[in-house]
Amino acid sequence: MNEQWLRDYTVLCLRLNKHIHAQTGYIDVEEYQPPEWYEQVQHEPLQPHELLLHDTQKLMDSLPQQNFLAQRSIFLARQLRALETVARRLQGERFSLKEEVARCFDLQVDWVPESVFEQAYALYDEALPGSGSLAERFKSWKAAFTLPAAKKHLLPMFLQRALDEARKRTRALVPFPADEQAEIKTITDQPVRAIACYLGNKRSCIYLNPAVPFPLTDLFYVLCHEGYPGHLAEAVLKDEELIKKRGYLEQRVGLLYTPPFVISEGLALLAHELLFAPGEAEQWLAEHIYPEAGLQPDGSDLTKIQRATDLLFGVSCNAAWLLREGRPADEVRDYLQRYALLNDEAAHRQLASLQRPFHQTYIYTYFYGRRLLEASLQGAQRQERMWQLLTEQLTASDISKW
Repeated sequence: MNEQWLRDYTVLCLRLNKHIHAQTGYIDVEEYQPPEWYEQVQHEPLQPHELLLHDTQKLMDSLPQQNFLAQRSIFLARQLRALETVARRLQGERFSLKEEVARCFDLQVDWVPESVFEQAYALYDEALPGSGSLAERFKSWKAAFTLPAAKKHLLPMFLQRALDEARKRTRALVPFPADEQAEIKTITDQPVRAIACYLGNKRSCIYLNPAVPFPLTDLFYVLCHEGYPGHLAEAVLKDEELIKKRGYLEQRVGLLYTPPFVISEGLALLAHELLFAPGEAEQWLAEHIYPEAGLQPDGSDLTKIQRATDLLFGVSCNAAWLLREGRPADEVRDYLQRYALLNDEAAHRQLASLQRPFHQTYIYTYFYGRRLLEASLQGAQRQERMWQLLTEQLTASDISKW
C-alpha cells in the first residue's frame, strides 16, 4: 500500500511542478528526478486542475492508513496541505498572502516593520568604508571588489577555489561523503543570481548568472548558500540519510512552494556564518583570492554586511505584500529602491522576480527562515542542530519547539 501511495504522491508533485514551470517559465536546468515516473509525466499533457486537486485530497484522506512513523506522517500532512493550496491556486482560487504563506510554508508572517531595516542600515554604516549615503557606499564597495573586464576570466577559478574551501570546512563539521562532487556552470536570461541543482548519485551543479554583478566579497555568501553547508549539502545528505538508508521515497521530488524550503533557505543564509567566524572569510580572501585579482582588503566587515543584507530581505517581503494588495508596479519598485538600497536595474530585477506566479509567497522563506534558525545554530548545540537540519524532515513548527 505504501509503495502505491508514494508513487501517487511523487507523480502528483511532478504534475504540479510541470504546471508551475509552464506558468513561470522558470529556469530549465538538469536536475535529479525519479526516472521511472518523471518520463511518464514529461510526456503526458498538462493534467486538469480539478484532477490535481482531487488527487491531492485523495492522498490527504488516505495518509492515516499508511501507518508511517509519527514525524513522517506530520511532515507529509504539511506537504499535502501545501500541494492542495497550489492546486487550488492553479484552479483560480485566491488566498490572502498571510493565509497562503501559512498553508504553503507552515509560517506565520506579517508586515515587516521598517524599523528592522534601520537595524540593517546601522550595520552597513559600521561595516562599510567611505563616506556619503549608504547606497553610494554600498555601490562603491561592491564595484571595488568586482573583477575588471580584463580579469573576468579568473572568476570561474576563484569560484571553484572558494567552493572547495566551503566543502572542506563543511566536512570538518558534519559527516559528508568523500566522493561527492559539484561543478559550476552559467545560466542566462533568468531573474536569478545563482541556483543549485542536485543531479543524483552525489553529483551536483551550481548555475551562476554572469549578467548579475559578482563582487568577490560575495564568494562565500553565495557558494556556502548554494553549496556547502547550504542547498547542495542538504540535498546530498538527505539523499543518503532519508532516501537510501530509510527508504523515504517522497524525498526524491520537491515542490518549491512547500514547508521544507523555509528550513533550506534559512540554513543557506546562515551557511557562511557556520563555517567562518567573524574576520575569517576576509582573511581567507586576502590570502587566496585578492592577490591574483589585484585587489586589496579595505577593512570592511563581511559578517555585518551580510547580516544587513539578510535583514533587507524583509523589504522584498513587504513588496510582495504591496503587490498582493494590487499596488502599482512603479510604487512597489520605488519601495524596493528606497528601503533595500537598490539601484533602478536591481529594483527592476527584483520586481520581475516577485511578479512571477507563486513567488510572492516564496520570498518569505529567506527572511523568516533565517530568523527561525538563527538562535538554534549558536552555542554548543550548533553542530547537532546543523546535522538535524541537513538530514531530517522538518518544518517551521518543529523548529519553533526547539
